[in-house]
Amino acid sequence: MTDPAPSLFVYGTLMSGHSRAGMVPTSARQPAKTRGRLFRLPAGYPALVTGGEAWVYGEIVEIDDARLLALLDHYEGTDEGLFRRVRLPVVLGLRSQVAWTYVMDHPERLGGVPIESGRWRPLRAR
Repeated sequence: MTDPAPSLFVYGTLMSGHSRAGMVPTSARQPAKTRGRLFRLPAGYPALVTGGEAWVYGEIVEIDDARLLALLDHYEGTDEGLFRRVRLPVVLGLRSQVAWTYVMDHPERLGGVPIESGRWRPLRAR
């Protein structure tokens, strides 16, 4: 699936000010949220599980070059089955849109611990 200018919902290391933010464009980032649960993995990054009533907070990033998604797929381990790239509804202020994001099935199997706030904070930033 390709879009002329796809949007990506980021909620962890790819967000502004985090360790891998430089992998995605710095312009056109907007605060956003989606329904789901966030988990802290022992490896030092978060995982999103979609659905439910809780909110996960992050940013929408407009991607000018759809080829970047292939690079991010590699970074997120989609070929190894670590994460899956899916489209899901996100909320930006008073409006909604659909965006790509990376989700993980059963992060608790990898030692994931729920983050009740739905906001990613690396351990060193606490």
